[in-house]
Amino acid sequence: MSTQETAARTIIARRQWVDGDRRVEIDIDDNHRMLVVFFGRGSNDGARALCKLIDEIRDEIGHDTMMSALVDMRLVHSAPLLAQAIIGRWLLTRKKQINRIAVFGGGKLEMSVARAVMTVAGMGKKAFFGAQLTEARAFLDYPADFHT
Repeated sequence: MSTQETAARTIIARRQWVDGDRRVEIDIDDNHRMLVVFFGRGSNDGARALCKLIDEIRDEIGHDTMMSALVDMRLVHSAPLLAQAIIGRWLLTRKKQINRIAVFGGGKLEMSVARAVMTVAGMGKKAFFGAQLTEARAFLDYPADFHT
C-alpha cells in the first residue's frame, strides 16, 4: 500500500498480521472500502488472523456498516483448502455486512477455491473473480487510483 494511496483516501482502520514472510494487510477507508492484500504462502493461521482482524475492524466501525472489499492475491503463493474453508465459514456468518467482494490476481487453484468458497457462503452476484485489478475495481465501483 503506497503513501500516495493513503493520501488519496482517509483510512479509518488499518490492521496487519505478520508471521515470517507471510503477511496480511487490511485497510478500510471512510467510504467503507476495504483493501485486503495477502503476501507469501497462505496458511491456516493467516486465515484465522484475517477473520480476527476484520472482526476487530467491525467492532470499531459497527456491525451494521456495509463494506465492500478488494482482495489482492497477486503476491500469495498458495492457499490451503482448510484456510479457504476458515474464511468461507467466517464469511457465511457475516455476509449481510458485505456489499461486494472482488478477488483478483491469484493462481488458478486459489481463484477456483475462492470462487467455490464464495458460492457456498451465498455471495453469488456480490462476488467477482479475475486476473486484472482494473476489472476488480470496476466491479466494486472503486476509483481508478484505488490500489496499484
